Amino acid sequence: MAADDFAVTVYGGQMTDGDFGFALTGQADYIDAYVVVGALSWTFARFFEDALSFELEGQVGKWFGDQHNLEFNLPVAIRWSKFPWNNYVSTSLAYGIGPSYASKEPKAEIEEHDSTKKFLVYWFGELALGPSGSNWACVLRIHHRSGAFGLVLDRGVGGSNTLAIGLKYRF
Repeated sequence: MAADDFAVTVYGGQMTDGDFGFALTGQADYIDAYVVVGALSWTFARFFEDALSFELEGQVGKWFGDQHNLEFNLPVAIRWSKFPWNNYVSTSLAYGIGPSYASKEPKAEIEEHDSTKKFLVYWFGELALGPSGSNWACVLRIHHRSGAFGLVLDRGVGGSNTLAIGLKYRF
């Protein structure tokens, strides 16, 4: 294992009332539901001189505001880490997908979509930026629970989008 095969990420965010397209373009409004997430990830494969890597991440989240539940996610992620400006600002982009379990049906998801389930599909998008040569990075994430286009729940029913910010430490 390499010296930085593991990472701890802590982030928090607020749920939006629109789909993830609206959330990413700033067109969604925020609702009174907040999450704090702790995550541990393990990089299990690297390719192209560490430019491309695959990770397994375990997450535990606690919801506040209009939604009070715990959330457990287990995504597998792909990360790209090779950018021309990395000598100045270490940068990586990641996308992960996996199962999501809520300790009870999330109230804010029900209010937004009239229905949801405890088990949904979870995915995230992440931009990590940090000082070159440092193990620390600031992360911007979209934290998304989904019915997976009808696979788990009818299209347009259930799920949530949360825009989040946090810190990552690799070790």
